[in-house]
Amino acid sequence: MEHFSIRLRQARKIMGLSLGKLAEKINSPITKQSLSRYEAGIMKPKADVLAALATALDISIDYFEGKNMNLDELMLRTTSHGQLSEEELLEVEAVLSFRAEQYLKLECQSGMAGHFVNPLEGIVVSCLDEAIAAAELLREKWHCGDGPIPSILRLMERKGIKMIDTSLPERVMGLSTWADNQYPLVILDARPEKTTVERLRFTAGHELGHLLLTFPQWANVEQLCNQFSSFFLFPKKTFLEELGNMQREDITIEELTDFREMYGISIAAQIHEAWNLKLISHEKYEKWFEKVIKGNILEEGWGQYKFPETFGCERRMRAIIKMKENHPNNNCYEE
Repeated sequence: MEHFSIRLRQARKIMGLSLGKLAEKINSPITKQSLSRYEAGIMKPKADVLAALATALDISIDYFEGKNMNLDELMLRTTSHGQLSEEELLEVEAVLSFRAEQYLKLECQSGMAGHFVNPLEGIVVSCLDEAIAAAELLREKWHCGDGPIPSILRLMERKGIKMIDTSLPERVMGLSTWADNQYPLVILDARPEKTTVERLRFTAGHELGHLLLTFPQWANVEQLCNQFSSFFLFPKKTFLEELGNMQREDITIEELTDFREMYGISIAAQIHEAWNLKLISHEKYEKWFEKVIKGNILEEGWGQYKFPETFGCERRMRAIIKMKENHPNNNCYEE
């Protein structure tokens, strides 16, 4: 009952419907009060009402029972290391199930289903050097060169990863998983009031690490995914060349701002990278975070990556479907 109520509530919110608007859309003698009781877990609808809810919300009945797809373990990137509550996890799973079903349905209707091949299949990462090597290998496999990656979101879409933009609980920046053991999914919360473009890019790279890499059971997976993301966005060789290939007494905010604007990677991530490469001392590393970064978490006034990070596949799929509906007899769309 609890699972159903959470899934109904999340589906309604994603569709942007109030309880009253959903009651109107169902077009049956289901009242706003009845819907409120369903979402509160006080009662569960009969089969005919459940079918009407599924139609109104453009989702399968199986979604409400948690049977619409098999999801692997959810890999979450949060703003803190604390665990989400059971209810929060159920909410995240409901959002993922709803949006993933919608996305896969659009792929089928539009004929735009992408094919995914893992270029790092079997690559085991257990330490910093292996994370750096994996990032370099992926750049080579995906022909990214050694310069900035203009849009990591579009790159991941082109490579067959299902990239979904939707609101997530406040502490969750993004997540990744596999659906039905074949569909790689990444969900990001791109709302500007919640994240910066640099954090969005970093989170995408972090989740990419979860999808592509293999880790030993004892490894610090979150840290390794952070390192993979950092060196994928700003390669080791490029970073060293930009800083002059030498150990530094310190790095200026002007340098880091310039790199942030060019490579789309935050000041904080750059300081981590400089420490990982032993370009600065641990004392300088701690000073940066304690004296500078903690006082300006959103890094306001320190430049901004100007190339837009957007999601394109879902929007284009909807346009193709609409075009097919408007031109049903056009031979271009016949199978």
